[in-house]
Amino acid sequence: MTQRPEHVVIVGGGTAGCVLAARLSESSRFTVTLLEIGADDATYDDVLMTPQRTPEAWIGNAPAAFTVMQGPPADVPVFQARVLGGTSAANGMATLRGLPVDYDGWAAMGLDGWAWADVEDTFIAAERDLDFGSSPLHGDSGPLPVRRWTRTEHSRAHIAYLDGMRELGEPAVADINDASQLPGLGVFPATIDADARRVSTSLAYLTPTVRARQNLTIRTGCDVAALTLDGRRATGVVLRTGEHLAADEVVVACGALWTPLLLMRSGIGPAAHLADHGIRAVADLPVGETMSDHLGPAIPYEYDGPEPGTGGPAQALLVGASNGVDIDYHAFPITAFPLGGRPRFLLSVFLLRSGGDGTVRFGDSPDNGPVVTLPSLPADAHARYRHAFDKLVAWQRTDAYQRLGAEPVDPIDLAAEDAVQQGLERHLLSYAHMVGTCPMGTVLDADCRVHGIDGLRVADASVMPTIPSGNTYLGCVMIAERIAAKMKA
Repeated sequence: MTQRPEHVVIVGGGTAGCVLAARLSESSRFTVTLLEIGADDATYDDVLMTPQRTPEAWIGNAPAAFTVMQGPPADVPVFQARVLGGTSAANGMATLRGLPVDYDGWAAMGLDGWAWADVEDTFIAAERDLDFGSSPLHGDSGPLPVRRWTRTEHSRAHIAYLDGMRELGEPAVADINDASQLPGLGVFPATIDADARRVSTSLAYLTPTVRARQNLTIRTGCDVAALTLDGRRATGVVLRTGEHLAADEVVVACGALWTPLLLMRSGIGPAAHLADHGIRAVADLPVGETMSDHLGPAIPYEYDGPEPGTGGPAQALLVGASNGVDIDYHAFPITAFPLGGRPRFLLSVFLLRSGGDGTVRFGDSPDNGPVVTLPSLPADAHARYRHAFDKLVAWQRTDAYQRLGAEPVDPIDLAAEDAVQQGLERHLLSYAHMVGTCPMGTVLDADCRVHGIDGLRVADASVMPTIPSGNTYLGCVMIAERIAAKMKA
């Protein structure tokens, strides 16, 4: 007798959800329904597909959810795309893995299968590296095309930053994903094709061949109101329209801000907070209580003259050290939309190791967007930022900076005693790397199954128990690849 395929409903067609749908539907054991609140990737326009126009997406020219995360030291708006492919359709495409020590730290927490030795091959298998090809650290046959921006694609701000940091003696790094070369100065790898066009996880994984599979259904424009539970087992989801979709297993992949909201609306979360909103806790778990993010000041500059170069915002990068490898510095052009006046860029400094006590909560109503508080800064944060500011002061004295003719838009004397505090209060920026709101170890087991609820998993940035030392986008791909493999096994 033929066994009925297991029906899996994936909630969220973002960075991770597209990977899950593609990988699970490879197996005839599953029928897969992928639900996305936004539109299909056929709606991508030139703003989304052209990397140098990426900042336009962040000021309202793309379907998005905006959330203001509440400080101290300041409130910070954060953008998340609402379209198939999720934020991989509108991010800076910085394709970094983090450091081996990050994942070894997960394993040391008792999370078997997440050490660097376990995940390295997954990172390699996901990529088709157009620069390094098949090599000990890179792959040549994965879904995601990866290459580094060339100098001819850099903006003037990037060139001034790279050349100035070289004047200061920063060592060149050919491969930012090779931890043995760090700290140093290099160029972000990006998920772009040979023509410098964006490749989201939707475009990479949900190809026409994949979409033609009889066991895969992709539904866009679907707003999921809640999970349905039978006792302590997930049985499906209910949409805002009232439609119910039954499932043998549900995988939530709505991202670190929206996944906890869906779980809490369904009775999975901190019992006291749920009770405040009239929701009975089916599973009393610390959902939404341990958010981390990469935060830092982003000092705005402007300069005269034309703006050559076609590359996106994530290009020239200095991975620095004040306390191990723990600081990202990069120039971030924002010249692609009309601000008036002269071309601009941000000189951004982010701490790679940060606190994990940010929260995601209901606001006035569980049906509204999240209320988010930022994680507190580590005790030594000001000293680490001070180290970074000293580097920027030195950069502003280089010949490369002088040739650019740049000057701060909102002047802060970076050498002043209160410069760090001024920078944080006036120019705080989130790297949009929110993680850890439904982490393995407290909310989930090492297979990303929700404690105490059968038939329910989470697979997105919220599962990360600590934040990686690098951009989190590729980490979400890795997590989705590994959870799909675990389910198939």
